[in-house]
Amino acid sequence: MDVDLVNIEIAQDGATLTVPSEFFSYRSLDVAEKVQAGSDRSLIRFGLIGLKSSIYFDQDSGEVLHGLNPEELGIVNTTISRFTECIVRVAEMFPFYDEGSDVDEWEAGAQRVEDVIGEVDPSAYRDGAFWYEFRWDVSMGDFHE
Repeated sequence: MDVDLVNIEIAQDGATLTVPSEFFSYRSLDVAEKVQAGSDRSLIRFGLIGLKSSIYFDQDSGEVLHGLNPEELGIVNTTISRFTECIVRVAEMFPFYDEGSDVDEWEAGAQRVEDVIGEVDPSAYRDGAFWYEFRWDVSMGDFHE
């Protein structure tokens, strides 16, 4: 699976973010937008995951986060460059297994995903985080061509 990178303009200030254009249920927005989360967080919303969840860049911490709203966010990656590297490297492994594969092959594919995330951004792989959940989705056998 090839991953294209896009430059997304940030509507309020004309700066740009370079991010992957799409990856499974993630897709970038055409124009990013600044979002205030409480009084202490400056976020840039630059993508969507599925129909309801957004993906954000935290300007202060440098983290990439996701959630249904800016007040309740979970980690995706610790930096935007690690976000991009994780997506590119995991996409290169797709398909993770063949259509007629069994549970052992599903687990092997999921373990390869976990290994890449652990190598690129070990702090991003923890219970409940985006990549943790993605790894378990792969282990369920739904990621073949």
